[in-house]
Parts: sequence; structure tokens; C-alpha cells
Amino acid sequence: MTTVDYMKQALRFINRGFAEADAGLSDEQLHFVPEGQTHSIAWCMWHAARIEDFFFQRVYGGGQEEWRTGGWAERCGLPEKGFGTGQSTEDAQSVTITDREAFKAYQSKVHDLAMAYMDTLSDADLDRETKLGDAVESLGHSINLHLTVHLNGHRGEVNMLRGMLGFPPVLSNQGG
Repeated sequence: MTTVDYMKQALRFINRGFAEADAGLSDEQLHFVPEGQTHSIAWCMWHAARIEDFFFQRVYGGGQEEWRTGGWAERCGLPEKGFGTGQSTEDAQSVTITDREAFKAYQSKVHDLAMAYMDTLSDADLDRETKLGDAVESLGHSINLHLTVHLNGHRGEVNMLRGMLGFPPVLSNQGG
């Protein structure tokens, strides 16, 4: 198995976790925020999809995000701008998914686009430099850090919140 194959496997796993994050939850539970500076499951789902979209479409692909070209903000009832990074606690806690079916379609589309991009890569491509703001990092490092590690942390946050609400974790006994 190639390094790209391992990365794709990890991204598929993480994506499945976010796709199943709202399973069995009411809208109130989906948007539940415990005391303190934390997020809701809805925010984690939105942030994960937006990050995947931003990195694969804009940073790596050099194009526009699916969020903008597909008109998803309006369809999902979510903010047009931003993707959660640098967001105030109040703004993060106010993220509300008003149309779950539209949002699930967005999640799926973004992940399909990400996998299509990954399908074009060889292990040698992972050494290619990519620019994020003023930082320059290898493509492999960027995918691992910003998508695999970062988003898996938020998947853990989803499981903690699900537990607080009395629900089982997503992807139980599957590495998660």
C-alpha cells in the first residue's frame, strides 16, 4: 500500500465519522453546546467539511471552494464566509445547520472531490511544496496535519459531545 493509499484510508475514516456524527440526534442535541469555550456537533461537522473543501479545492487545487461555487451556504442556512478557524466562541456556538439533507449532500460532494484529487497523486507528489499563507510545507505534511490530525481531533470532540448526550460514539470499535 502506498502512502497516498494510507492517507486516503484515513480521510475516508474521518469523513465517515463526520457523516455519522448526527445519527439519532434531534436538532437541539445536534446544536448542544456545554458550558465553556467549546463547540456543538453541528459546528464540528460544518468545520470539518469546510476545511476539507478549503484545502482540497482552494489550497491544493488552486480553484474556488465547492461551498461558493455550489451555493451551499444558502442551501444549508450557514455563513457564506469563513470555515471556523479564528472564529469567536460566540460565532462558533451560533452555527446552525438548518437543512441537514442539504448539508449531507455538501459533505458528500466535498469528500468525493477530495478523493478525486487524492486519486491524481503519487507518493512522489507528497513532497511537492504547497503554500498556506506565509508558510510553505510539503503537500504530504499539509494533508496529514491540517486534515488527518486536525479533523480527527474534532471527531474526538464529536464523540465526547455524543457521550455527554447519552449517545454512543461514531465508529465505535473501528479505531475511534
